[in-house]
Order: sequence, then C-alpha cells, then structure tokens
Amino acid sequence: MTAPTESLVVDIVRTLEKEGIPRESYQLASEVDPEALARLLDSGGGAVEVRLEVRAVSLVVTSAGVWVTDEDPSPRPECPECGLLVTDVVQLVPTHHTAYPCGCQVRGDLLE
Repeated sequence: MTAPTESLVVDIVRTLEKEGIPRESYQLASEVDPEALARLLDSGGGAVEVRLEVRAVSLVVTSAGVWVTDEDPSPRPECPECGLLVTDVVQLVPTHHTAYPCGCQVRGDLLE
C-alpha cells in the first residue's frame, strides 16, 4: 500500500472505531478497495466526495478526511436479473451499466 492509501485506511478505521465498530469485526478490503479509493480522491482534487457504508455506518470520504454522515444508510436495491443486493452501478461506456458485485447489465438509474 502507498502512503496515501495507508493514511486513508487509518482514517477510515479510526472513524469506524469512534462509532463503536471494532476493527476485528470487518475486513475493509471486502467493503471498499482502499487503493482505488485513494487514486480516485487524488485524481479529483478537492471536488470528489465518496459515500460508502461499512457495517451500517455511512461515511463520507474526501481528500480532506473521513466522517460519519447523519443520513441513514440507504437501502440497496436487488439486481433485477439475479436478485443479489446491488451496491454500485459501474458505467464504462455511455450505453452499458453493470451492477456490482454481481456483474449483471442493469439500468443506469438503478441506485437513484
């Protein structure tokens, strides 16, 4: 892990511990890719804000830090193709949207 990635992971873990989530109760890499998150934050300057959920705690992550949101975690929809819960929709080209983690092709507005 690079230094920015390690710092980001430490910030997320400390924020979760303040919320009563012990670090032994989850594997952060199963919830989010810390290196990809760090690259995303680095590439967007101060304009990027990432919202994620770890153990029912909603977090906001920016290049300025990590904090807990006061918003309730949003319910995740089921994939209309396979029924798994969808955590993200990835768009690599304008006409193709892929549900994560199942990989099924879905509408782009599934999480809106």
